[in-house]
Amino acid sequence: MLSELLFFNIVHFALNIFSAFVFFAGALLFLDSWQIDKIKKTLLIRSAGFFLLAISSALHATSIDNSLLITALQFFKILGLALILISLVKEPILHPPYAKASEGQKPPKKGNPSADGAIFFPLSLPALSLSLIPLSSVLMLLIAIWYFRRLTEGLDKQLKGASIAFFLLSLGEFLRISSAWSVTSNVFWSKLLADYSFIWNLEHLFEATGILILALWVFGYIRFRLQIELFVMTFASTLVIFVVTTFLFTFILLKNLEEDALSHLKTDVNVLQYALDRLQLETLSHARAVAQDSDFKQAFTNNSERLYTITSDFMLLQNTNFLDVASSSGEVLIRAEDRERKGDNIAYDPVVKSALAGQQLATIISKEGITSSEVLIKAAIPIKKTKSSSVAGVVSTGFVIDSAFVDGVKDITGLDAAVFGGNKRAATTFVAPDGKSRFVGTLETNKDILRKVLEKGEDYIGTSNVLNQPYYTAYAPLKTYGGKPIGMLFVGKPQITLYKTAQKSIELTFLGSVILMILSIIPAYFLSRYIVENLEA
Repeated sequence: MLSELLFFNIVHFALNIFSAFVFFAGALLFLDSWQIDKIKKTLLIRSAGFFLLAISSALHATSIDNSLLITALQFFKILGLALILISLVKEPILHPPYAKASEGQKPPKKGNPSADGAIFFPLSLPALSLSLIPLSSVLMLLIAIWYFRRLTEGLDKQLKGASIAFFLLSLGEFLRISSAWSVTSNVFWSKLLADYSFIWNLEHLFEATGILILALWVFGYIRFRLQIELFVMTFASTLVIFVVTTFLFTFILLKNLEEDALSHLKTDVNVLQYALDRLQLETLSHARAVAQDSDFKQAFTNNSERLYTITSDFMLLQNTNFLDVASSSGEVLIRAEDRERKGDNIAYDPVVKSALAGQQLATIISKEGITSSEVLIKAAIPIKKTKSSSVAGVVSTGFVIDSAFVDGVKDITGLDAAVFGGNKRAATTFVAPDGKSRFVGTLETNKDILRKVLEKGEDYIGTSNVLNQPYYTAYAPLKTYGGKPIGMLFVGKPQITLYKTAQKSIELTFLGSVILMILSIIPAYFLSRYIVENLEA
């Protein structure tokens, strides 16, 4: 996902830099033509128009989301297109010479607007007042139409490439309008009109094709002008060096950011494991505090009614989710969380079984519920009337790892987190679109993750789709006593957040490259003039 976004971003940058280069070459071509024939002021106006388009494309290459910059580049684009259109309108069409007037043949009258260069396409279109983007699209279309008129009515057959190029550019600019409607609650239209979608690709395809045709048209003239040709070639070489350097830096930067993000995630998931280990020790300490309390021992020995009061007070004080007391046979004497549930036998429970054998134990267990798994930290400690006496019973207490636990992780680290019972989410920070329910009970289906974490008991660090969203992820096995994996811990960061971080750095790199490329114009010009002067000498 991130590599795709970066690829599209680089395509956008390269296309706009190439567009700026082509428009700049066009500006040089018309400026050189004006210097040869300074009577034709329209050539100077057209040169200024192409130069403004070059500035607009160079600014657009940076992709910096700044309202002032966006307004400036759109203003330069519209002004440049307007100057090109004005120069075309004011320049007379070269009609083929008419034969002597004969039957039915008359030269056009000077006042006839269909032949003297007056505009035949209405400029007062309603779209001109809507926004700047439709206006630039309309101006490109007018330029394409005017070039087409010149090549069909006059002798300028060589203008076919320019007409096709501006027509394709107008289509691409028109598709840019759709981005204004990308923010919609309709999922279909939102995906279709979003950045890097089908419409975005189609827009850039039209733009790339139009610029390529325009480039071939411009360079078809430049090859006959030695100084401009040398200047353009020198500048093009510098441009290639800057663009390649920018791309290499971008990929190196992204690689470093990805490695850094995955390294931090590995540390974070290990910290989460450490937190659960500490919670196990805390749970064991809570159980010990109950079992060694003198009032509890007395109530347990006498099996008095105070046993429930004492255990419920402990549960509230220790903020545990359950606290159970069982006899030496495993029969439940009291449940502090539910007074009525007693009398059943829990000797089969591995944690209780260990305590009945005289060994205290704290571990993580996973219980399968109706809709989802439940992951608990549970500790049990034997009850002894004296240190040397046999086990008289068991105190078992612990916590349920719920969404409050993973929310605390997210508050501290800013990362999404989840706890799995097997491959099923038992607690997660992922909230459903309604903002209330959570994706508890959903499954992790990535076979590579399940194989490495649940089967081999190893960490998984890498990229993965989490609930259909691309993430940088770290999974660690959740092990019960004996080291058997019974679940997973997860922490992750959306790839889009790293892309935004990389994007800010890349934008500054792109902007710096654009500035350096503009500055390289001056030495390239003097170098080309020096070469031409020495050749002429």
